[in-house]
Amino acid sequence: MSGAEMDAVVARATAGLAALDDTLHQLSSARARVTHSSGLVSVEVDEHGGMCGLFFPESLSGADADELGRAVVETAARGAQLVAERRDRLLASLAERLSD
Repeated sequence: MSGAEMDAVVARATAGLAALDDTLHQLSSARARVTHSSGLVSVEVDEHGGMCGLFFPESLSGADADELGRAVVETAARGAQLVAERRDRLLASLAERLSD
C-alpha cells in the first residue's frame, strides 16, 4: 500500500470516527417538549423517550382528572415519537456518512 493510499484510509477512518462521535453527541442530547392541544399540560421527554419534565398552567381549576390524565399520556407519547423520529434521522444520516 502506497503512502497516499494509507493516507486515504486514515482520512476515511478519521472522518468515520468524527461522524460517529457527532451522532452519539446528538443522540445523547435529543429531547422534545410538547404541549397538548388543550394547553392543559406540556411534557418533556429525554433521549430515551422517557418523561423527564411535566408542566402545568398556573391554574387547573375546572380540569377533569381523567381528561388531564389522558392529556399527559397522549403528550408524553407524542414527545417520545418525536425523539424516536429524530433518532431514526440521525442514524440514517450516520449510515449515509459512513457509506461514502
